[in-house]
Amino acid sequence: MATSNLVYDLSKLSILLVEDSSFMREIMMALLENLEVGNITSISNGEDAISELLRSTSNGMDSHSDYDVVISDWAMKPMNGLDLLKWIRTHDNEAIRFMPFIMLTAYSTMDWVTQARDWGATEFLTKPVSAQAVAKRLLTVIERPRPFIRTSNYFGPDRRRQKLPYGGTERRKGT
Repeated sequence: MATSNLVYDLSKLSILLVEDSSFMREIMMALLENLEVGNITSISNGEDAISELLRSTSNGMDSHSDYDVVISDWAMKPMNGLDLLKWIRTHDNEAIRFMPFIMLTAYSTMDWVTQARDWGATEFLTKPVSAQAVAKRLLTVIERPRPFIRTSNYFGPDRRRQKLPYGGTERRKGT
């Protein structure tokens, strides 16, 4: 499914960028600034990101954060991006728990993608990144927000990206 060619004013968008590599942070900052994202805060690890997210919701409003999206690297110390995602998806504050999360990593094996998806990543972005790939993920978050699902072992955006026809026996009455 292609993202539309609509032009967006991203000047009001606020992104928390979490990346331990200063070189990669500079690249991502330049890409986001080039997309004219209005507010970009860069943090170097998951622990500092938690402090920043808590600060951003400290106004007492459970449904408001200073950030619209988190873009986080996976492989960081002392706290990696997957642990940050787990913290976000299990947090009590709705403004944090429902925040779109784009996982950024150089490791795009099926295992890593599956783990990120299963912990509630909204999108997955593989390094090296391009301006087009970053824009596409942001526009997907904006244009096609997925409803959040809660089950006994999952909380996060609906993992289904397409509606497939049912292939089993029809058991509904009246059909």
